[in-house]
Amino acid sequence: MDLGEENKMCSQVWLSEKQTGQKSMKFFQNSNHDHILIERDLYPPLLGNNECSAKNIGEYFRSESDEDREFDEDDSVFMDCEPVSTDTVRFLGENVQFSKLKELCPEAGTEPNNIARKRSWKKKKCLSLDSRRWDNAKESISKASKMLRRRIPQSGHLMTAKKFWLQTIPSNDCDIVVAFPPDTPESTVAWLQSKIQRLSELTVITRTLTFSRQRAQLASCFAFQITATYPAFLRGLEEMHVPKHLKEELGGGRKEFSLAEGGNFHHIEDAEKFLTSADRQSVLLHFLNGLRAEKGDFVGDIKFREGEAIVPKCLSCGIISQVYPLHENTGLEVLQKSWVQKVFGLQPLDKISEYFGIKIAFYFAWLGHYTTALTVPAIVGLAFWIFFCGRAEFLEDIGFVLFSFFNVIWATLYLESWKRRSAELSYEWGTIDNRDEMLSEPRPLYQGEDRVSEVTGKPEPYYPAWKRNFFRYFVTAPVILFSLLTVFFSVFLILEFQQWIDFLIQEKNYFQFIRYIPKILLAIIIPIFDGFYHKVAVWLNDMENYKIDARYENNLIFKKSMFQFVNSFLALFYTAFYLQDMDKLKELLAALLITRQVVGNIKESLIPYAKKQIKLAKMSFDLFGALSPTTTEPNDVTETLEEHKKTDGDKHEFTDSEKESMRKSSGPRQVSQVEVEGSTPQYEGTFDDYLEMFIQFGYVTLFSSAYPLAGLCALLNNLIEVRSDAFKLCFIHQRPFPQRVQNIGSWQTAMEVMGIIGVVVNCALIGLSGPVHRIFPNITGAQTVILIIVLEHIMLLLKLLISAAIPDIPHSVAQKLAKIEYKRREVERMMNKQRVMEIQGRMDSKDSISPVSGDLEDKETQYEIESGDTRIIA
Repeated sequence: MDLGEENKMCSQVWLSEKQTGQKSMKFFQNSNHDHILIERDLYPPLLGNNECSAKNIGEYFRSESDEDREFDEDDSVFMDCEPVSTDTVRFLGENVQFSKLKELCPEAGTEPNNIARKRSWKKKKCLSLDSRRWDNAKESISKASKMLRRRIPQSGHLMTAKKFWLQTIPSNDCDIVVAFPPDTPESTVAWLQSKIQRLSELTVITRTLTFSRQRAQLASCFAFQITATYPAFLRGLEEMHVPKHLKEELGGGRKEFSLAEGGNFHHIEDAEKFLTSADRQSVLLHFLNGLRAEKGDFVGDIKFREGEAIVPKCLSCGIISQVYPLHENTGLEVLQKSWVQKVFGLQPLDKISEYFGIKIAFYFAWLGHYTTALTVPAIVGLAFWIFFCGRAEFLEDIGFVLFSFFNVIWATLYLESWKRRSAELSYEWGTIDNRDEMLSEPRPLYQGEDRVSEVTGKPEPYYPAWKRNFFRYFVTAPVILFSLLTVFFSVFLILEFQQWIDFLIQEKNYFQFIRYIPKILLAIIIPIFDGFYHKVAVWLNDMENYKIDARYENNLIFKKSMFQFVNSFLALFYTAFYLQDMDKLKELLAALLITRQVVGNIKESLIPYAKKQIKLAKMSFDLFGALSPTTTEPNDVTETLEEHKKTDGDKHEFTDSEKESMRKSSGPRQVSQVEVEGSTPQYEGTFDDYLEMFIQFGYVTLFSSAYPLAGLCALLNNLIEVRSDAFKLCFIHQRPFPQRVQNIGSWQTAMEVMGIIGVVVNCALIGLSGPVHRIFPNITGAQTVILIIVLEHIMLLLKLLISAAIPDIPHSVAQKLAKIEYKRREVERMMNKQRVMEIQGRMDSKDSISPVSGDLEDKETQYEIESGDTRIIA
């Protein structure tokens, strides 16, 4: 290929790239198939036609006078031209074909300052940063950052990535940590260690660790790092009645683990596959909660009654500051990528249940199901908003009534569909046939007189039911009623005060700013009432002394949900039924849906995450000093000291202490995983998350007929809420202990009650907001009441029929359960048949045995057959 053909090919490349609209680069190819990278528009007059020769290039460079060239300060490249890299210059200088161009046109050298083009004023309207300017900007920012980090040493931690100022060393030698408060006497630590070491299979390592406590203050504390042997974990699984997968040839499915039948379970020979980190941590917590005090035991000023749980008592009294499990880094990284960062993907529910426990997995499964179900009212509500709202009055009234019926039907279908989904999940996770309450282990803080259980025959605490009922009826009920009335009248008076203020502004032209006084009062008083009532509710629940965790939590849900119902819905009821102002009701509902949800996400995720980062940055600064102002990975302190002088331009001489501090800060900043996670906030559980969604469900079910876009607002919020709650678990809080539950508990009942209230509220809105009177102009007041009652009964009957028609357990799940049960019975029958045949063979050979020993063997055989029959019946 000669030079002319190559130049022609170059021009064709230019034309094809120009037609495709590419704006960045040109690729010129010579005969050696090497690629020369040149910026676009570098030679626009030359490459605009198909004929391009060396003569044209030479004439172009000769025609360019020095006046048309603009150079920057260091005379390296034209101001209106993109720079050419040194690699490109070297390549062009070594290229044979380009050398021929240089011989024909000496002016077209390979130096960057010899490359020119005409200024294009149209293209200089938007000045773009070239790579050189970007490098200069980064250098300026870097210098400013270094100077700031020297003047304010703490700022370096917030101006660099976390991996540079704090590195976490994994703690693979323990599963859970028991931490003590600062200044705990060694005698107290030794006493508790001796109690824990009663369990010989547990491994307890006592260490002195550094934790970041309140207000980011470092404190040196004693801590136990605890793990156990594989046989101890297996024994704990048996005591906790944890179901595990059976081998397929033995029936499959899940069955409560038993050491006697250990060989029947999958992967029993491999501890890594058989036990998850959640299994290990729940077993260790079970062992710790099972430590009971002996008669006369005491530590410090705390005395224990005989049989009282030691660790929960020490936690409540402040002897132990916290007990927390450690994250498994591999599993956590998988969840962070496949769950938190994968915004539009499905939730990995099985991985969540395996890592965080079934209780948390049920919450996220319910939240995902609820979010999916919200797409129906979101779409229908948007359609009603477009086609009915703002139209003719009669059409708007018809839409109002129809949407009220739709709300009731949707809420009922959603709750029934969740029951079926819950049954499927509980079957998959092995909790569908959860143990009866009378067989469940009592709560660690459950108190009562020791008595032998009539069911298990084991000693356990006993608390008479009449004492609990007496306290509930004569203490709990009056306290709750008084609290609710106090909140009701306080909020009602503030709302009335708001109406009076609005009247003064409208009628007497008072200052506009006073309208915010009632809102400020309401914003102040509600959180105060909320915090106080929460403490009261927890105290009442503790005094009622429930035996199992499920009952304790269900009663706490009942107490808290009543208060939150009054707190969250009183303003809406006041506007809808006292003021009877539908326009104001729409504005208020929209404001509540948007502000509560936005503020909630900021309060739950962003603020705690920022606090955690600042706390860890303070911890790194206190432990290792300020981060080096010159580099994020300092290795040479001498270079650091010299760069200090260049950065500030002064002649400051560093003292020996300053140099030593910089050498300390330039070393590795490593902290153990135990210390980092012990300094992060604890996860408070799913209670508040359920409560937030319960209130939102009430907004959608009760009042969305007045504001059809409520479902859409709730849907958009929940799309963020799912990942926000996942972010809290994976990036902010300590790992919670896993818990096994059968379903979402009393929250299902609470939402069903909310659905019934929704029937009443929607019927009342139809009667009081005017649609009935506009549709039937001649209707009387008595007839309106009768019509509302009839509508209410029709809706309730429809709700009841839907609930009765849809079974709670899907047929597929019931079929799988029956199939597994049949296989297990068949396997058990065959095993017992084989055992009976072995015993029969032993009885046939008794002729060679003495009469006495024969009688003994007959008794043993009879016992084995009876025990075998007992197992078959069971």
